Amino acid sequence: MTTWGRYEELRPRQIDEILAHTPVAYLPWGALEWHSYQNPIGLDTLKIHGLALRAAAQTGGVVVPPVYAGYQTMKPHAQFMHTIEVPAEVIMGLANAYLDQLADEGFKLTVLMMGHFGSEHVKALMHVADNWPMIRGAGTGMKVWAFPEYLVLPEGTQPPPDHAGKYETSLMMHLRPDLVDLGELPAKGDILCNEARMGIGGQDPREASAEVGAHLAELIVSAVVAGVKERLAAE
Repeated sequence: MTTWGRYEELRPRQIDEILAHTPVAYLPWGALEWHSYQNPIGLDTLKIHGLALRAAAQTGGVVVPPVYAGYQTMKPHAQFMHTIEVPAEVIMGLANAYLDQLADEGFKLTVLMMGHFGSEHVKALMHVADNWPMIRGAGTGMKVWAFPEYLVLPEGTQPPPDHAGKYETSLMMHLRPDLVDLGELPAKGDILCNEARMGIGGQDPREASAEVGAHLAELIVSAVVAGVKERLAAE
């Protein structure tokens, strides 16, 4: 019996088996955005997709193809190129469409995991998630759990979120080491006080490591798995 998988790779019978056993849909949401010189443009989405896959493997369910659509990115913030800015109304409309369709498919819990931390971007998706059950999802029986990934951790254990700093770079070094090159950064000098050139916020990414990323990923995935199981048990 199929217990979990990537939605786009599953056959209809396999999806039916998952729906009968664990009707959970993971919806990873990120952006295409400058993450300094050492990281790929799709970091937010690659990161959250990788974490969602690991969580689904433990809880069961499907992982929907990740959404590359970010609002309040580095382009309007600091005029960085290699960034695709998507209007908030488009993101909210797309999120409502996904939730409508996942409910129509029979899923009982959608886990909307956010890898892009722009405060207005998060606010837009949280508005959709908070209001969807009452305004559009009444009678469907589907719950929505939405969060930026670092906020699932208990108070006191949350690592400081950043932009292209030690936190995000370490996660990417663990999840997709083939896409990170710390050699693209200067070996010396203060790179944190030069946001206009580097686009880095938080702790120095030159201190990042795959080992730090593995620890962060384990903390995040464990918290997501516990949250999903708690919500399923409350059905």
